[in-house]
Amino acid sequence: MLLTVKDVAQKLNVSQSCIYQLVESGRIPHHRIGLGRGAIRFNEADITEYLMSNREESSDKQATRITRTRRLKHIKL
Repeated sequence: MLLTVKDVAQKLNVSQSCIYQLVESGRIPHHRIGLGRGAIRFNEADITEYLMSNREESSDKQATRITRTRRLKHIKL
């Protein structure tokens, strides 16, 4: 089943303009159907794959990474 820009925006809980930006940048797989620029449509499987490829690491690892990189240079321990 093919999804519209509106369907994908609702599924990802983002604006339609965000989806158009992802399409324009080539970051999200899509189809153009029709003449000229055509209507933009998405495969559900492609959207799921896009979500998995952009998954962030767990918050514990992020917190550790953030605390390691922040150092107060003006305080000597």
